[in-house]
Amino acid sequence: MVNLKSFNFLFGFLIVIFLSGLSSAEDHTVYVGTEDNPYIFSDANLVISPGDNVTFVWTSGQPHNVAQVASSTSNVYVSNGDIVFFYSGEPEDGATWVLNSTYTQEEGTLYYICEPHAGLQMRGQIVIESRPDMTIDLGSFPWLSYLLVFPLIGSIWCFAFRNSPEAHKYIALSTTLFTLIVSCVVFVKAGSGSGFRLVEEYEWAPNLGVSLLLGVDGISSPLVLLTGIIGPLTVVFSWHEKEKPALFFSLLLVMQTALYGVFITLDYFVFYIFWEIVLIPMFFLIAIWGGENRRYASIKFFIYTFTASVIMLVGFMALYFEAGVNSFSMIDIANNSSGFSREFQIWVFAALFIGFAVKIPSVPWHTWLPDAHVQAPTAGSILLAGVMLKMGLYGLMRAALPPLPVGAEFFVPLMVALAIISILYGAVLSLGQTDLKKLVAYSSVSHMGVALLGVATMTELGFAGAVFMMFAHGILSPAMFMVAGVLLHQLGTREIPKLGGIAQSQPTTTGLFVVIFMGSLGVPGMAVFVSELSVFIAFFESHGYWLLLPIFGMVITAGYHLWALQRAIFGEVNEDVDIGKVHEAPWYEMYPMFILIFIATFFGIFPHYLMDPISTASYDILDFMGEV
Repeated sequence: MVNLKSFNFLFGFLIVIFLSGLSSAEDHTVYVGTEDNPYIFSDANLVISPGDNVTFVWTSGQPHNVAQVASSTSNVYVSNGDIVFFYSGEPEDGATWVLNSTYTQEEGTLYYICEPHAGLQMRGQIVIESRPDMTIDLGSFPWLSYLLVFPLIGSIWCFAFRNSPEAHKYIALSTTLFTLIVSCVVFVKAGSGSGFRLVEEYEWAPNLGVSLLLGVDGISSPLVLLTGIIGPLTVVFSWHEKEKPALFFSLLLVMQTALYGVFITLDYFVFYIFWEIVLIPMFFLIAIWGGENRRYASIKFFIYTFTASVIMLVGFMALYFEAGVNSFSMIDIANNSSGFSREFQIWVFAALFIGFAVKIPSVPWHTWLPDAHVQAPTAGSILLAGVMLKMGLYGLMRAALPPLPVGAEFFVPLMVALAIISILYGAVLSLGQTDLKKLVAYSSVSHMGVALLGVATMTELGFAGAVFMMFAHGILSPAMFMVAGVLLHQLGTREIPKLGGIAQSQPTTTGLFVVIFMGSLGVPGMAVFVSELSVFIAFFESHGYWLLLPIFGMVITAGYHLWALQRAIFGEVNEDVDIGKVHEAPWYEMYPMFILIFIATFFGIFPHYLMDPISTASYDILDFMGEV
């Protein structure tokens, strides 16, 4: 009988070997004349790395040639000067000519023309430049190590005091408050500077090139702050958890450790380990404390995300073998990725994109999310929507884009299509939901589609808007799940048709509900609006009036938020509602909602506190990719 595990390992290994064998200098193609205009070069401002290959392909219909000239304004090819210029020969129709790679070995700019049509400004240039290295700034104090160690210690303490009726939740709260303070310190110290800050490195397996390499920049530091914020609020909202509370709070802290690890590690191997650890506590949170179909939801969640992780791991191994630096360091691999071939980049980016898109989640890999959200306890949904969904898009920007710029460019049309489909599909399905929690789950698909759209623009503003959306959604989506949790705790249902008319019995809580719904749909003055505006401006600049499609999705988004709010909270008292059970939310539910509203409003009014570091890091990534 065939050993399936051995077969899977062999299959994955063969894929890695196949991908690593695709490397060579990168190939570029310039079309001499196009179908729309026979008197232009298709890529008149080509940027390449030293040693890359350039092939000129003639479009049939006109005689052309390619002749190097001395400057961007010169119209004369010099055949007998001190410098030997490249020359394709006499003008001809329908040819193919390969530029000798000796001309692309050194940095500089090569100007060229088509001699017969130089007067029509048929000219171009090849810019040869090395990609900038990623920079690091070593930290003088192990702030990032604290973020990994203390939640883990707190988790052990919680379980050690499992026989105490109160100790576990106070341990969890004090631990998460401490990590919140450290997260704030990390965010402030990371600042708006270029490169990675607070870098720490601890060797683990030096022979394999594995180390615990930690660092943050303007993309990861806001997500570190977000993780720090959500931690204590999740603990407080679950203050009266009755079933196995010590294990419950221990799992929350283990998950916080793993989430911090994903956002601060700069080693592909360690990144993968933390990525997988995140699955374990969430699986048990759903399987033990979930709803009626918790077993189905937890297994589906695990199968989807674990399978995607294996595909992602294949991509990581291909990068490791191809870079040839005997290191899993994201910085080392990115700095040595200029020689990756086009085919290699496309295949590896495809593997990484699938791995990350499942976790975003993007259509069509989203179906695990509604089941997981509906069956998960409120605390699980808060962590899942608030922080865990950010792993996918963060991983795409951190682990895939810098070493694979050509692969990213190749998949831009697909990313745009999937983002727009996710926005519209998620919004339309949200409109048809009767379970408030499932409505919020599908709205997450739509909101994260906006973030993916920002990345697909390949612009600084688009990247910044995408990361800002991750933070804004990470604040307001947990607040929406808290609304669903409050209603379930009081009335025993989240079914919108069975709710209604409860505003008069809980006016203060209703006021919080309204602000949360308004913030989630994107009203000005709150964080979601800033992120959506940034992404849509960037998308209009890159794709023009295709913007109308995601804008239509925002119209639907406003519709399902307002309709759900009107049916569930306002209107006449529903006969299915036991109005005697309706009261103001207790302090441990009201305070977290109020704090999230305050944070969303603060960053909606003062977005530059987030935008400045995010924009700097976004520019660094695009500069490294050769996009700016």
